[in-house]
Amino acid sequence: MAYRALYRQWRPKDFSHVVGQRAIIETLRNQVLQDRIAHAYLFCGSRGTGKTSTAKIMARAINCEQPKNGDPCGECPSCLRMENDESLDVIEIDAASNNSVDEMRDLRETVKYPPQYGRYKVYIIDEVHMLSTSAFNALLKTLEEPPAHIVFILATTEPQKLPETILSRCQRFDFGRIAVTDIQQRLREAAEGCGARVSSGALTVIARAAEGGMRDALSLLDMCLGYSDEIDEALVRRILGTCDQAFLFSYGNALAGQQAGEVFRMIDRMMRDGRDPAVFAKDVSYHLRTLLMAKCCPKEMADILDLTEEDAEEYQKQAESFTVTRLMKMLDLYMSLEAEMRYSSSPRLALENTSLKCCIRIEEADAQAVNDRFAELEKMIGDLKAQVLSGTALPAAPITKRQPEEQAASQTAVPSQKPAPAAKKPAGDASKAWKELMNRFMKEEPYLYSVLSAGALTNEGGDENVYSWQPKQTEGLEFLIDSLKKDERRQKILKGLKDITGAECHFEIVQSGHVRKEDVSEKAYINQLYETFGKEPVVIQE
Repeated sequence: MAYRALYRQWRPKDFSHVVGQRAIIETLRNQVLQDRIAHAYLFCGSRGTGKTSTAKIMARAINCEQPKNGDPCGECPSCLRMENDESLDVIEIDAASNNSVDEMRDLRETVKYPPQYGRYKVYIIDEVHMLSTSAFNALLKTLEEPPAHIVFILATTEPQKLPETILSRCQRFDFGRIAVTDIQQRLREAAEGCGARVSSGALTVIARAAEGGMRDALSLLDMCLGYSDEIDEALVRRILGTCDQAFLFSYGNALAGQQAGEVFRMIDRMMRDGRDPAVFAKDVSYHLRTLLMAKCCPKEMADILDLTEEDAEEYQKQAESFTVTRLMKMLDLYMSLEAEMRYSSSPRLALENTSLKCCIRIEEADAQAVNDRFAELEKMIGDLKAQVLSGTALPAAPITKRQPEEQAASQTAVPSQKPAPAAKKPAGDASKAWKELMNRFMKEEPYLYSVLSAGALTNEGGDENVYSWQPKQTEGLEFLIDSLKKDERRQKILKGLKDITGAECHFEIVQSGHVRKEDVSEKAYINQLYETFGKEPVVIQE
């Protein structure tokens, strides 16, 4: 006798052997027990979840002469005929190859004839979404009001392609993907039935690779059994072309450390071992998804992903090296890579390019990178400030072009690396009093403020009670200088200084020369900024 594939050998014969669709099975079983059989059913879901198998079980159950708890007995003549594919009461139609209007017209003619042996004549139409629009229209009337002895069971993986008129006439059942633990249990039964020894790790790898499809899982196990009766995790990964968990963690560490050389070396090793780049990209996507869940919901990830506590802790430990934003960005890149590889002439180049993008941190998309840069700048400014306070660096001279608040910030934030030659500056208390006077005149005496802003305090005499003011230039400003010499305005300046300092002060105007020492100090200060930060980040604001 010819060999039968595992998924055919282990196709469920009754409702109790259907895996992972408990709610659907209980509903159909109760309908059989209560004799409440609908005239049309729609089974939809992804591949390998049991749609066609459930349809065949339903056809046997409603025609069984002695059903047991809603299941077909498997012993009556009707069950035996259907099990041997000898019954004419169950008609299976592949809509992918019989999708024209002519086939549906023929079907509409044959539904008039009653079943030969059982109570119902069952039409199982697989991949029903492949029918043409004309075929749907031809089927519509028959599906709405079929003869009492007709039951339609439609199966599809894409229910969104069905017309609403068809959907509204069927009882719809959505078959979900089967859990990893359920697939493992079924695979273990199949392996024991074949007399093979399969490790738990191997069953886990096969179950996850099947992505919720039982038929895919049994086909993968069948492929592994063709290699050996002793199956372990390493053998399964070698046959499937996937990488082991340790390799993925090492790869994740290389991405976290931004080690581009190590990433390229691991990709080269993976290619030399004969791995498929597309499979590797899929494995990395799954690994990044797990890390993202470890970052966002560490307590629930073990139950959601069917992980052991040790594996969950290892994922959580590696997830600490990434930010949520970076993991999301990397996952997007690898998911896009899976689609790109289908049309790429060089999948390895596409894989290396995406890996390099993930390895090199992109500041525009990584908030943590921006925060790191802020922390580095804050540390640099703190170190420079500590040097100023300790006297190891010369604080810069004030720039009179800036506002008083900007002057104070720049004086404490940016010291000089190479001190310029010292120049005479106003005394600290005199400079502070003069700034307060200027702030007061800005609100109360706008004219005096604008005139005094055309010059700067020098105090070259060194006496704190003597305030020497020098214009930036004399040419064209003679009338301003003369206005300050008037007794009324001098008295306002002196009164303001006395109110601020609490002592009698003297105000004088210095007109000698056109270049002030403060201008030289200002240039030295700007040069210090250039030496510390470079010219591009420095902006001199008037």
